[in-house]
Amino acid sequence: MPSAPFHPGAQGTPGGYAGQQAPGGSFAHGGAPVPGVPMEFTACRFCGSVPAVNTTFRGHRGLLVLMQFLSTEGPFCRDCGLGVFRHMTTRTLVQGWYGYASMIITPVTVVINLIRRGKVARLTPPQPHPYLPSRQPMDPGPRLAQRPMTWIGVGIPVALVILIIAIASSGS
Repeated sequence: MPSAPFHPGAQGTPGGYAGQQAPGGSFAHGGAPVPGVPMEFTACRFCGSVPAVNTTFRGHRGLLVLMQFLSTEGPFCRDCGLGVFRHMTTRTLVQGWYGYASMIITPVTVVINLIRRGKVARLTPPQPHPYLPSRQPMDPGPRLAQRPMTWIGVGIPVALVILIIAIASSGS
């Protein structure tokens, strides 16, 4: 089925679609594409809502000898994207520090996720997809600073540094 652009608030278009053939066969705006309007829908991979943006949130799990790289690929609506960002980043902060290279990879992963968070945070509230089934978007949950596991994850490297300093100073 061909996709039609989603343009909430477009005036004079049935259901807010412009420049493509509407489901009933008629063309919105006389069939002429509207500048600045995307030519197809991007629906959230979890709930099917629109608008959605394609991005990937990463995670890192450091083990003493090995490490594991995690990722969850979009597209995501605003609510589902924020939920995935918060989940992956919190897990990375708690599980990412346990290895030599992981002490560098973990903060880099968190910064990358913070940058990518902006893409989903700027989206408008999710709306049901007009052509496909949609579900209720996920609850993004509390912000990172309001999650106890985030503070535990931030405290781990601080505790490690204090422990290293204590061991180094007691040996002299």
